[in-house]
Amino acid sequence: MPHWKKYGWVLWCLLAQPFLSFAQEVDSLPPANPALLEEVDLGLTFNEPRTYVPRTALMWSIVPGGGQIYNRRWWKVPLVFSAFSGVFAVLDFNQSNYIRFRNAYQAELAGEEHEFSSRGYDASRLLVFRDQFNKSRQTNYFMLFAVYLLQGVEAYVDTHLRNFDMDEDLSQWQISPQVIPGGIGQSPNIVLQFQYSF
Repeated sequence: MPHWKKYGWVLWCLLAQPFLSFAQEVDSLPPANPALLEEVDLGLTFNEPRTYVPRTALMWSIVPGGGQIYNRRWWKVPLVFSAFSGVFAVLDFNQSNYIRFRNAYQAELAGEEHEFSSRGYDASRLLVFRDQFNKSRQTNYFMLFAVYLLQGVEAYVDTHLRNFDMDEDLSQWQISPQVIPGGIGQSPNIVLQFQYSF
């Protein structure tokens, strides 16, 4: 097949497009009156920046992740829930194993069969495992309290720092040399003066 026949349909589409397009119709609406456009007040106002109150963020953080939502730091909410989920998962693991070894220890003391009888664990070994999981379980309760406290402190500090002025204009600091005249027969003193204006 010749080269020009192969791409002839592309050439035909490009040349026929102005004749085949019907999207450019005349608008049936009359043109707008410019006098009316000047009278319309859209009422757009510019909102002042939001002030964040640290105490309110602390109150919001009673609900896990609430302080982060109040601060509009949406990306921190999944981190808070991930921390709580991780602590709850480890707490559930330790709690369920504590109950398993506690029941096995009680069954061993009563002389009954339990789930660890096939492994040959005696009462002293079951007691060690039970106490180990009990200690880990109690540690996890403190970890849960620490995560809860940490998310509240983070929300409070973040709110406090959002109101902090981080303006790079340092013109309020003025450093200038000063000449203090000396007394009769004394030479003048040159000092460096620091001045901070509010």
